[in-house]
Amino acid sequence: MAIDSKLSKVPHMHWITVLALFFALAAIWGSTGNSAGIFITPIQETLNATRPQMVIATTLKGLGSIGGAFICAFLLKRMPVMQVIRLAALLLTASVFAMSYIHNLIHYYLIVMVQAALTSTGTYIPMSIVVQNWFEKKTSMATGFAFMGSGLGGMVYNYLGGIWIPTVGWRRTLFLFGIITLVSLFLTLFVITRATPYHLNLRPFGASDKFESEQLEKELTGLEVKEAFRSIKFCVFISANFLITLSTNALFNNMSPHLIDIGYSLPQAAQVSAFFMLFLMLGKPVLGYAFEFLGLKIASVISTLAITLALTSAIFADNAYFLLPLTVGSGLGLSFSSIAYPAFSKHLFGQKNYAVFASILQISAGLATLLGPITTSLLYSYSKNYISTFILALIYTALTILIWLFVLPKRGHEPF
Repeated sequence: MAIDSKLSKVPHMHWITVLALFFALAAIWGSTGNSAGIFITPIQETLNATRPQMVIATTLKGLGSIGGAFICAFLLKRMPVMQVIRLAALLLTASVFAMSYIHNLIHYYLIVMVQAALTSTGTYIPMSIVVQNWFEKKTSMATGFAFMGSGLGGMVYNYLGGIWIPTVGWRRTLFLFGIITLVSLFLTLFVITRATPYHLNLRPFGASDKFESEQLEKELTGLEVKEAFRSIKFCVFISANFLITLSTNALFNNMSPHLIDIGYSLPQAAQVSAFFMLFLMLGKPVLGYAFEFLGLKIASVISTLAITLALTSAIFADNAYFLLPLTVGSGLGLSFSSIAYPAFSKHLFGQKNYAVFASILQISAGLATLLGPITTSLLYSYSKNYISTFILALIYTALTILIWLFVLPKRGHEPF
């Protein structure tokens, strides 16, 4: 193809691919999950809904995420990875346009669930495969830089939404979001990104002279799924992933309302959230570096300690001095799932069933997303604050760190 021949002559095409995925994730997450909060109130008012009815969407997102993980594993066994990514991108763009036309809660629930499924299907898992195809070395770092895009998308789309919703309304704002997303995804995923460097007659970044034979051997190795589920160690590992997701969700979902409850104004809580998104974006390459050079065990412990710091700071956040460690710890800790899942799937289980194991991790996280809000609601009804939720999440992080220490291998001792 003419485009491929031109791209093959572009210097640093490996990092340009990372940059393309960066902007693709910015468009996908910015137009959906990371900007959803600013649309809740105007959509609620238009549909004459109650806040509890709107909160149901959180549960549906969990269901969509779990379903998307199953769909992702199914499709990646039957379709080329870029076809999966592009199909999900087109359907997700259509869902952004469709959201601007909703007229009842059923439509809202359906689109929210579909968007969660599509982001689970077409973003982190298949895009991490593309990054691994392009990079033999510095894979986790490249993944971290690519996945920074979701944080940037949250900042940009929230900023634009804050300007457009009061002036043109939420429906036209979503329609404009759809146009921006369509153009961005066409340029990044259809024009620039290719599944492997071999499509452009290039080699993976850092590949040795014997790379082709080594890669063939790697692709034939990996743990079988049935074998993994017969292992107590694997089940304990999955439970740790479930617990850490309960902790991160408790922090992510309740940070702003908690700050408002303890006396901060809405603009002040919004400023803290903006700084959190900034540190979330910066935390991904930092955590990617940690997984690359410190290994799975140390990097996972560091990330979980960061969540512990953020949760502790949230408890004492009535003192403004704790806001900085709250945002920094949140940014590094909440980067965990997007960076750790590819690293775990590749180095603990091998390339043979990479997509399946990555999907299993996503499913366990989805279950935590479903159950977490129920626990938070019960605790809040009893205590009338989020402190008890954060204390329980601290217990989860302590258990998770113990599991990481006993289950995860040291650097250089990974099975694959």
